[in-house]
Amino acid sequence: MVLTGGSVVTVDDGFTVASAVAITGDRITAVGDDDRIRALAGPSTEVVDLAGRTVLPGINDAHLHLAMFGLAGFSVDLNGVDSVRALNDALTDGPVGPGGSEWLIGEGWREANIPEFDADVPGPHRSLIDAVTADRPTVLHHASRHSVLVNTAALRIAGVTRDTPDPAGGRIVRDASGEPTGLFLEGAKGLITQYVPDYSERERLAAIESAMHRLNALGITSVTDPIVWPELLRDYTTLRRDDRMTVRVNALLHWDWPSPASTSERLETALGFAGLSTGLGDDWLRIGGAKLFADGVPTQCTAWLHDPYPSSGDHGHLITAGDDDEARYEELLRMIELAHRNRLQVQVHVTGDRAADAAADGIVRALKADPWPDARHALIHGTLLSEDSYALLAEHGISVITSSLMKSHSGASMTRAIGADRWARAFPAGALLAAGVHVADSSDAPITHPDWLRGIATFAGAAPGPFSDVPPDLRLSREQAIRLWTTAGAYLENAEKRKGTISPGALADLVVLDGDFLGADDTALQGLAPTLTVVGGRVVHSA
Repeated sequence: MVLTGGSVVTVDDGFTVASAVAITGDRITAVGDDDRIRALAGPSTEVVDLAGRTVLPGINDAHLHLAMFGLAGFSVDLNGVDSVRALNDALTDGPVGPGGSEWLIGEGWREANIPEFDADVPGPHRSLIDAVTADRPTVLHHASRHSVLVNTAALRIAGVTRDTPDPAGGRIVRDASGEPTGLFLEGAKGLITQYVPDYSERERLAAIESAMHRLNALGITSVTDPIVWPELLRDYTTLRRDDRMTVRVNALLHWDWPSPASTSERLETALGFAGLSTGLGDDWLRIGGAKLFADGVPTQCTAWLHDPYPSSGDHGHLITAGDDDEARYEELLRMIELAHRNRLQVQVHVTGDRAADAAADGIVRALKADPWPDARHALIHGTLLSEDSYALLAEHGISVITSSLMKSHSGASMTRAIGADRWARAFPAGALLAAGVHVADSSDAPITHPDWLRGIATFAGAAPGPFSDVPPDLRLSREQAIRLWTTAGAYLENAEKRKGTISPGALADLVVLDGDFLGADDTALQGLAPTLTVVGGRVVHSA
């Protein structure tokens, strides 16, 4: 295949812009001007006239829950719900549950969008959904996936009562009389979700395959799935073996999902039996490392902060095992060292600045005790970071994977939880890059829709909606922003020589946009649409 007559943005070291590109098999074989590339065409070559359109490297979403994104299609979509009445309307006659069960599953509610949930009393409470769900056990996942609201029928099945103790790393929210409200935070989710039947293998594989095609239509060719439990790894292996993959998957292993919390003992056992390390696999399916959780999320007041939450005066805490902050801190550092010693890249979920500092301490300690030059460990989200931590991150090669799309999806909830000033400086990509920290961007889908063009516009200063503005000193140029969705993700995979750029010898992963990526203003940029997506030289989407 040759593509000519366009603007080929190579995203190479010099940010070269060519007009044509040639593909042979699964590799890019030449990049240059139209005459040179057309001369390479043979009788069986497919020639694509770009007619001025833009070609970019295939988009690499550095943090996207691929299977969850696909399986969300089996649940009630609660993202647009703005009242209890609308919530109950959405739940009425909801779809059949996993594996044909009676369970009703919903995803995407946000307390800031539902006035009755945003109030102190009753807040998110099972009484608000019991009437419509009746005896049908119901689990409603918060948009962050760090909490669930369940009805009374689900409590009965799980056997949760006022006497049920909080599990390690989680909390059962209770009312003034001590009764469970139906809201379960962090590791407490597992008290309920363990009773929800599994989706069948056919359902799971079809959902993942469908999700891949939806991503292809957005121009996405690679993702890092940051929570891959053993069954999911088998599903991905099945899809790879059957040649059904159209998105490349970099897998981060997590053995305890759906609970984010784990222990060093459980992790040591898993690593002792798994025999896996970073790099195992191929260009379609690869073990990227291990996912660890340090804290929760600010909207649930479960992120660990240096400065207290305005509403409660509390600081949150780590969700690792331990009776106090010091014990939980040491547990986090032990888990980081365990994964590091087993040569698994560590990516740690941190949203609070104090949690980020703790995770950085753990990574630095692991690197000093056992040097591994190619570790490329990372902090996921880095929602709130201490400015004095930037130099430490740069010095030790600790990357940050930001979530630009959260700026326009979570602003109302975040400003309510931590205040407008702290939220305005969340995900400080511009300051991190200026300090020499490696940064990649991501959607965290299905937490947000993986609209990477909107993410680029957001970090450039053109985010839509309230609470989403990025201060001028944190904004990115167009070149910086597109690198966060291409070369930056490839670097974290130790794959920067194989993908992330349109260069001879690189994998033939690319997307064609219907307009001028470099010339469009930040507002118009969000309206561009992919017309062609190629993965490994194969067309996987064509408009």
